[in-house]
Amino acid sequence: MKKHHDTRAEDRIPIGRKIAVGAGGFPFQNGGLIVQYMAQPIFQIFLGLNPALFGLAMTIPRIWDAFTDPIMGRISDRFTSKYGRRRPFVFAGALLMALTFISIWMVPQGLGEMATFLWLTVGSILFFTAYTIYSVPVYALTCEQTPDYHERTRLMFYWALFFNIGNLCVNWYLPATNLAIFPNTLIGARWMALGLGVLVFFGLGVLPAIFGKERFYDVAQKEDQNIGFLKAIGQAASSKPMLGLVGIVFALNFCGTIAGSIAMYIVIYHVKQGHVEQGILLNAMNGTGFAIVGFIAIYVLRFLAIKLGKRRAMFWVLLMTAFGGVSKWFIFTPDAPYLLLLDAVLNGPVWVSLGVIVPSMIADLCDWDEYKFGERREGIISSVFTWITKFGTSFTFLVSGIALHFSGFDEALGANQPEGTMTMLRLFFVSASVLAPVLAISCLKLYAISEDDAYRIRGELEERRGEV
Repeated sequence: MKKHHDTRAEDRIPIGRKIAVGAGGFPFQNGGLIVQYMAQPIFQIFLGLNPALFGLAMTIPRIWDAFTDPIMGRISDRFTSKYGRRRPFVFAGALLMALTFISIWMVPQGLGEMATFLWLTVGSILFFTAYTIYSVPVYALTCEQTPDYHERTRLMFYWALFFNIGNLCVNWYLPATNLAIFPNTLIGARWMALGLGVLVFFGLGVLPAIFGKERFYDVAQKEDQNIGFLKAIGQAASSKPMLGLVGIVFALNFCGTIAGSIAMYIVIYHVKQGHVEQGILLNAMNGTGFAIVGFIAIYVLRFLAIKLGKRRAMFWVLLMTAFGGVSKWFIFTPDAPYLLLLDAVLNGPVWVSLGVIVPSMIADLCDWDEYKFGERREGIISSVFTWITKFGTSFTFLVSGIALHFSGFDEALGANQPEGTMTMLRLFFVSASVLAPVLAISCLKLYAISEDDAYRIRGELEERRGEV
């Protein structure tokens, strides 16, 4: 029988703080996906922006993020103030996200294609810079709420809960922009952006800054400050557990989001035979199905991660996802349109694992990193994962745009696409869906931190620098 370690009373997090910190999962999730989810149909379909230019507009900010994310992580690790090293940035980032998100949808209708492209590109750079200021510190702050292996998983339950609420809502923002009360989709997007900016990005975004606890602040202030930025990045990136988790997150976000971006075209032009409004509605229903399954999976994955260990629980989720990827060829069919709702049952849990299991594994990785290199740096480690997530979800639009171009897809033709076009897109769709979990399973082998390892490392750290 597998031995389980008990959580100390002082390591438990009050329920109110779990909810407040977990609330950050909503703007964190929306911030990573909402621009692409809303911009793809509005800028491509409504404003007529070329898919290749749209993909480029979504990719350029990620190149910028490659520099800003680790810099923000280092600043967050080394910053000192009476409010802590993370919380001031979480508060400021939430406010800036609200303002910059609203500005994206103020694009004037009737701009030329290049001007529209530049508006989206510059607006996205500003928004994702604000998102970096928020997402890196809030992720790091979440990781340092408790030093206990199991309590981290319990905390991430709330993070995943709000993350999944965000995932549910994000599927309906676009349909909401088409409500009859709005003159057109763009006007609808502007009103949606105003509400989301005030209620989600700022309203929920500031809660972790107000109620979160920086448990490792004093430890960080006593550490040797002579480890340089590049050396710290190199150390964090060189470890096998880090490489394993980075590989899992990248594979799922990159390949999985490629599949997701093409899914809308499959649903509209294959399953619904070119009926755009019906396709958008069915796609939103599928996304809602993912969210509903996700709420159930949150409880299941928390149970499995505590009983089986995080690594084994992750393996079984990925294995089911590989099977779900193969199933997409058969369940996305015009003969039975609503059969595709099974997609959520087979592939929904893996996205929940990115909110429950993986963040908890990252928190354990922060202990392992401190044990090996002698520095507490949740900020730098979090920056790697936030950037990988953002890069994976944005670079995919460049890849999917290229796939659409080379498949011969022409939006003006509706369901009457050239022969072989939809077959090629479906092959690409299924291949990306299967490749994601297969690559992730391979990377999981590199992450070897077990429950016993986590408690042993914690004990040795406490002997070295005291308890937190």
